[in-house]
Amino acid sequence: MKKIISILYFFIGLCFVGSLSTNAKSLEASFIGNEAFQITDGDYILLTDFPYRSGAYGYMKYEIYFPDITGNVFSLITHRHEDHFDPSLFSEQNWKIIGPKEVTLLVAQDKLVKFSNEITVGPIKIMPRKTIHANTEHYSYLVNWHGRDLFFSGDTDEVQALKDLPELDALFITPWFYRMAKSANALPDSKKIIIYHHREKDIVPDCSGCIIPLQKDIIDIE
Repeated sequence: MKKIISILYFFIGLCFVGSLSTNAKSLEASFIGNEAFQITDGDYILLTDFPYRSGAYGYMKYEIYFPDITGNVFSLITHRHEDHFDPSLFSEQNWKIIGPKEVTLLVAQDKLVKFSNEITVGPIKIMPRKTIHANTEHYSYLVNWHGRDLFFSGDTDEVQALKDLPELDALFITPWFYRMAKSANALPDSKKIIIYHHREKDIVPDCSGCIIPLQKDIIDIE
């Protein structure tokens, strides 16, 4: 009898785990341009390095209807360069912002999410990593969202930033940093490698299996 009860509990446990897996929300990432993605679980929206100045420094132009992006919206900014952030565009939106002081000093303080070693907004946990890029205050970000781990490198080429990462569901990385990390055998394990801040027709060598999105492409992160 005890054996039968144990077997029943085992199968009930399997059904419970399966139910959790089925009900886990998927993430949908829509590519805007440069390092800008609009990522959502249907309730929250995370915008990476957006809004930026369209066409800045010869990088990607974009067209987007800003009033459509409403609700629980958070801009996650790596650094202040205009191909990553435009404070005047941001000021017109009813969004919150997470980013370095060089960025947040330029926006209304009531739109700020307090910056710390671990930032939580709804189901999203964000862990900044201070990294090197040009003469800016720059952060890369590890994001955990519904049990999925995402890493956004930003513009850094600091290989140390990739150390001690968990197994990732998605690695967002620039073509130059990808090549450098691959050469140093420092790429973290990731189910998806997504190349961003590429030129529109970039070919990234030795990147078999990488996703090199076109603007408005949608990537499911499951």
